[in-house]
Amino acid sequence: MSFLGPIALGTWGYIVLGTVVLAISAYIIKMRRRRFEVPFSQLWKRVLEQKDANALWKQLKRLISLLFVLAILGLVLVAALDPTLGAVDRKARSVVILLDASASMKAMDGDEKGTKSRMDAAKAKAKRLVDGMGGGDLAMVMRVDGQATPMSRFSSDSPMLDKIIDGIAASDTPADLPRALGAAADALRDRTNPLIVIVSDGAFPEAQLGQVTWQPDPKNLAAVDLSNIDVRYLAVGKRSDNVGIIAFNVRRYIANKAAYEVFIEIQNFGQEPAHRQLTLYNGNSAVDTRTLDLAPGQHVRQIYPKIPGGEDNRLRATLRPLDVAGGSDPFALDDTAYALLPARKKQKVLMVTQDNLFLEGALLIYDNIEPFKVSPAEYAAKPTISDGMDVVVFDDYTPESLPMPPASLIFFHPTGPSSPIALHTGEALNPHVTEIDEAHPVMRWVSMSDVFMDKSETFAPDPKKGETTLAYSVTDSIIAAKRDGKRKIVAFGFSLPSEGRDAATDLTMRVAFPMLLVNALDWFAGDQADLLTTYSTGRRERVPLDGAVGATQADVTGPDGTITKTPVIDGLATFYASHVGYYDIAAKTPDGKQLAQITLAANLASPTESDIAPSATLTLAGKKLEAPEAFSITHSQKLWIYLVLLALALIVLEWVTYHRRITV
Repeated sequence: MSFLGPIALGTWGYIVLGTVVLAISAYIIKMRRRRFEVPFSQLWKRVLEQKDANALWKQLKRLISLLFVLAILGLVLVAALDPTLGAVDRKARSVVILLDASASMKAMDGDEKGTKSRMDAAKAKAKRLVDGMGGGDLAMVMRVDGQATPMSRFSSDSPMLDKIIDGIAASDTPADLPRALGAAADALRDRTNPLIVIVSDGAFPEAQLGQVTWQPDPKNLAAVDLSNIDVRYLAVGKRSDNVGIIAFNVRRYIANKAAYEVFIEIQNFGQEPAHRQLTLYNGNSAVDTRTLDLAPGQHVRQIYPKIPGGEDNRLRATLRPLDVAGGSDPFALDDTAYALLPARKKQKVLMVTQDNLFLEGALLIYDNIEPFKVSPAEYAAKPTISDGMDVVVFDDYTPESLPMPPASLIFFHPTGPSSPIALHTGEALNPHVTEIDEAHPVMRWVSMSDVFMDKSETFAPDPKKGETTLAYSVTDSIIAAKRDGKRKIVAFGFSLPSEGRDAATDLTMRVAFPMLLVNALDWFAGDQADLLTTYSTGRRERVPLDGAVGATQADVTGPDGTITKTPVIDGLATFYASHVGYYDIAAKTPDGKQLAQITLAANLASPTESDIAPSATLTLAGKKLEAPEAFSITHSQKLWIYLVLLALALIVLEWVTYHRRITV
């Protein structure tokens, strides 16, 4: 006899012990007494006394009733372990069925008419495999796509396994075969006659097929150890012709952030010429349509220059079939690709300065801003002048109260208690930049190691408030940044040179100065990279969430509307796309207030997965996999149903003995 239930024996033992203790305790403290009607209570004084009900040894007198209760509980607990006779048959096998549910399994060539997908054909073969098992054989079903997901425990219950197989659907991710083989090998470890059956179209990268070993190899710990495990392969799929979009990227122009450039790469994976119509959409509006004629195996790169931005920031590229020979294919998933362009308008920038030509000149060369200028006295007289501005620059002037959000701020030489980032007492004399935060968007491509400054205020940033140091002079923070809710702040501890000002720095004479301003303005607007690429399905990414200070979790709304949770660590959200389309990630406070939100696009973007040519044979690490042999006739008998019936019989017997006053 063997026990195949999902409960570990150790856990089961604790459950048994706790159940027995509870049953005996409940039996001992039971205070129920039978009622007797008598003509004279003094004659039955002993019947009314409570000594019998309170004495432990008197309670155990009805031992038969207690044994009935314990026997019933014992039978139920043993039945939960799914005891089986015959599972130790020497010919019985333990099987893990790796059912490929990757993107290529959506190809509609599962039958001759093209009405069924490869996934349908694979599920039919997996069900035939399960239905052909002997009575002592056990099988586990595992779903294989970008992750390896066990869908069942080891069981010989064919109807249950068939139902699980029917419920598996293909995702939009490439398959991770080594991970699935590793999980299957771990599940089969120490089981008799282990067998892995891969039901797939065989469209795996060569690199994955070599990541296994058939003998233990201590020098290659990264390889999956399949020693002493029989691995077989069931092939599905018929057609290899496919044309797909394998890259779709968008890039803004540095000089003109209101326009962008689109890059699309398309490949014909078939052996015959193909003809398609390529259309680029901005929202629901078609930007461009063109016809493509592709030779076998040909790559085509399409570039759309100087495309003007629109109100809708969602871009979409589609391949449409043509009513000619080679005009269609069975794999539609890679015929549509998605991209996003953050909405962008010219930034209104207010400079609060006393005629600083260096600052004004650096901002005027930036085409994507609309500059305004007031003096500190004018600003102090009318602070509301900053209303409606996207960015306010304070040059050697610190107002008593900051402009209201969402206006972002740049400070040069902030002073006093109104400084947006707390200051240390005293200035740093002749500071030199010794370290910068190269990962921060404001400091991209900036070198300041040889910049001269005569003096600088030093900051005391508090990470709990979203503050961070961008540049150090040894240990002194002289450039700092802050995320303050929905706005951002950059503060420079030193002054810029200007007429009548007792300050000196040669930063304004270097390329780093306009670059710092451009980077800061781009950071304020949300542009942190020149190349805005889409994400690939099946890969785990870390995505920055501006303003998500203090957030530990975010909601991810997928293309189908489902909402999942993802962790947020240091302002970075973990993102995993299982389907192509648009995703919304929103970080919120525990009370539901939204801190930050970002929309992402995900595409298949996998030439390997778009190459849908099926493989009739599969070779793992030099070993050709054969089709599985028919299962031997083995025998096993499930005992749980008999144990449950016996428990029911004991319940009836206990009820009869109780009401006949035998056990009470």
